Amino acid sequence: MKILIIGSGAKEYSLAKLVSQYEETELVFVAPGNQAIAEFANCIDIAADNTDELVEFAAANNIDLIIPCSETAILNGVTEKFNEAGMMICAPTSEAARISASKSIGKKFMYKTKIPTPKFGIFDRENVAVDYARKSKYPLIIKTDAHEHGENVFVCDTFVIAKRIINDLFSANKKKVIIEDHIAGQEFSYYVITDGYNAMPVCSVVPYKYVLEGNGGSVTSGLGAYAPFYMMNRELEGKIFKNVVYPTLDELAKNGNQYVGILGIDIIIDRSGNLNVIEFNPFFKEPDAQCVFELLDENICNIMKAAIVGSLVDEYNEIRLLPYYSASVVLSSGNYPQDGNYGKVIEGLETASEYGEISHFNTILNSEGKYVTAGGRTLVATATASTLEKAAKAVYDSVEEISFEGMRYRKDIGKTMFVGC
Repeated sequence: MKILIIGSGAKEYSLAKLVSQYEETELVFVAPGNQAIAEFANCIDIAADNTDELVEFAAANNIDLIIPCSETAILNGVTEKFNEAGMMICAPTSEAARISASKSIGKKFMYKTKIPTPKFGIFDRENVAVDYARKSKYPLIIKTDAHEHGENVFVCDTFVIAKRIINDLFSANKKKVIIEDHIAGQEFSYYVITDGYNAMPVCSVVPYKYVLEGNGGSVTSGLGAYAPFYMMNRELEGKIFKNVVYPTLDELAKNGNQYVGILGIDIIIDRSGNLNVIEFNPFFKEPDAQCVFELLDENICNIMKAAIVGSLVDEYNEIRLLPYYSASVVLSSGNYPQDGNYGKVIEGLETASEYGEISHFNTILNSEGKYVTAGGRTLVATATASTLEKAAKAVYDSVEEISFEGMRYRKDIGKTMFVGC
């Protein structure tokens, strides 16, 4: 099998490494990939949003399966282009993916389909947003409409803070701002794979998004994770499918936008067991992907092909996972998410890999052939063990072997206390 992965981050690194180990795999291409991926796969110098060139390359090289990890590629219509070319691609169309690309569209979709979600307001005028914030209870959540790298979610404890955030966002030419009630509880991500009508659970993941231990400081796109969620059971899964997954797929299919591929759902569960959906994602997030890929006990390419042709529930009774826990820690460079260090030599990668998997996020090779930092989130360390405690210890043993100037990471990944999010 020849596989084309679209994207260039750590999840593309992890996926390319995983599928390259399958017996059925002949060649793995990654567009555009990164220098670390080039150690075990073929990186192609085609941008993720250059859909025409991607289709031409795939056709010329007889690619059997295309996996877009890049949200940019999905939103740019890569799925439609490959569908028109009659090639197998596992990803939603740009229209189906709108519920994940735009938080305002996603929130309106949830409201329309009665999917439980925190009370919210969507604003394109600064004065109206400020007035809404003035009358709200605190703490309050303020978000940008689009998914962005770095800081795009703000937890505001007072109106003074909320007003400043709103002013800053509109001054930065954000077209829309979402203001949302704060829900105290545990956040987790739930991933399914779907053929547009049926869906099967893949894995649950607990993300760590705050910069500081104990969930303090800025909210980021993710600085760690563990899987599976320790509270996950059949009853909770049934509730998610009944109240979220099936209403989502049914509504999209009713409008002719069948969702095919991986659907990620960010959820908060409160102390009473109530679910509130925060947002959707069109693929595995970072570093959730690393946790999931380490636990999969199936050939992910075969699962995706079954989803594409609509035979998912015919071929699979379940998506098997190894009976372990996995934990991932993101190593960032500098003061992420505000800024990052560049060109700092990374030491200890080879030794660290003895304890677990190391995925490259933002690294490049210098003139001496050594990996150096390229800003922001730099590496993802992942380890697997029979218990969460052992997985967390193993991943931190791995992290201790790595060093570079300005390295930062959270030291509490794997803690299972029920916290306010």
